Amino acid sequence: MVTGTGYNAEEPVDLHGVAPVGSAAAAPANPVNADRPGPEQLVAVQPPVTADPAMWGWRARLRKATGGLIKPGPGRDEARHRQAEVAVRQHLGGGRLAMVANPKGGAQVSTTTLMLTHTFAALRGGPVVAWDNHEARGTLAQRAEVATPDTHVWHLLGAAEQLTAVGTAGDLTHYLRSQPTRAEVLASDTDPARAQQIGPGECGRIWLLLSRYFGLTVMDTGNNVRAGNWQWAAGMADQLVVPITLEPDVAQSAAWMLDHLDTRRPDLVAGAVTVVGPATAAAPPALRRQMLAYFAARTALVVEVPFDPQLAGGRPIVHARISEASRRTWVGAAAAVADRLAAQRAPRPDQLPPWAGKSSPPAQEHHEPEQPADTATPPPGGAPAPVTELHLRKAT
Repeated sequence: MVTGTGYNAEEPVDLHGVAPVGSAAAAPANPVNADRPGPEQLVAVQPPVTADPAMWGWRARLRKATGGLIKPGPGRDEARHRQAEVAVRQHLGGGRLAMVANPKGGAQVSTTTLMLTHTFAALRGGPVVAWDNHEARGTLAQRAEVATPDTHVWHLLGAAEQLTAVGTAGDLTHYLRSQPTRAEVLASDTDPARAQQIGPGECGRIWLLLSRYFGLTVMDTGNNVRAGNWQWAAGMADQLVVPITLEPDVAQSAAWMLDHLDTRRPDLVAGAVTVVGPATAAAPPALRRQMLAYFAARTALVVEVPFDPQLAGGRPIVHARISEASRRTWVGAAAAVADRLAAQRAPRPDQLPPWAGKSSPPAQEHHEPEQPADTATPPPGGAPAPVTELHLRKAT
């Protein structure tokens, strides 16, 4: 179920439809040569994704029974699912960061992070990475199907200088756990003797590497919203995903987090996608309606995902064994995230002003975009801020 505007809440839209006659999009680019055929006429127009014969339900059975003589089109649910797959594959641009957060333990943050990462990687063909950004030890890597190599964020940080200077995408794989869906997982610290925690500086160095090689990073966050790494994530994220269950303590924790973020990133809250997972016990109907209405009003979209034995119990998630119903619902959730990310236009490096990445623009320039509240303050004397504190990626 999706509450709000989504792929299960409205009639299918032809993503490849032709603009109506008389519209700006339908007008010829060069009216003087309107009668002259253009090179685009040499390429066949592709039909929309909803034009192929049905593969689900009675429509698919009818097609098979008649040997293809009768080929009904897809039903409403199948058509929307196909459109959701197209949305997941759409161009996002730049290194994008989706932050999955709820400070309440047991809110299915790791499950949501992995399932979104698997879905994006499977449909886009990679490169997508799930980053366990707990300040100490998280459990994301324990839920991953492939548990090797046993390297984690501190190993990556130990090689950060070399990887930044001369490293390749192949070198980076020493520190990531490649999954069958082509998703990658960056594990958090597993050393029980380590006292040092991941802070904003470490986050910046990790992000410098991940955003260089991955177009999309899905981040699993810790439970302490005042920790430096959590605050760094809140300042850098392009998209917020809020996993909840319809249990009062889980929902209240998410609501408090939204209040906290509203003080510094109201845009993140307003554009968030809420993912409602199965609870241990069904909520009373009145309470269920109240909770869904609350998050529908606070965030951009509310998506419900069903119970699946493969996702329950804290065991490693084997994506190939997930039910088809679960897989389809997670495609809808990923499509909602992709739509939000695609709506945020990120400038290409060649479109950035010449002073981008410096401590301040030239004196005559006064149109630098407003930065999030946590943007690093330049050191005294006008020296450039450390690269790990900048919002702009260092060029490769």
